Amino acid sequence: MSNNDYFWTEEIAASIRRIGLTRAAQNEFGLIKFVDVPVEGQKMALDMPLVAIEAEKMVQELDSPLAGELVNVNTDLADNPELLNADNEKDAWIADIRISDN
Repeated sequence: MSNNDYFWTEEIAASIRRIGLTRAAQNEFGLIKFVDVPVEGQKMALDMPLVAIEAEKMVQELDSPLAGELVNVNTDLADNPELLNADNEKDAWIADIRISDN
């Protein structure tokens, strides 16, 4: 599975995309036990590490599928990493990014 298959993205406002973990990624990783969340305001380049996940089946850094600035981060993941195992894929969100025009 490629890194791009791990994320879903959704437009939530003009130039803002929400990034979350796909159901396929949840199944591949198993129960998520730890998430190293990114920092709001951080500039992301395409394929730059976005989040590190420790789960029952693997430990992995996942690269950002988009370039831009993180404008909102799901900081609840730090204390509740199991949120990324949400039954509703849309609840398994990581961050919102203002995409770059370039």
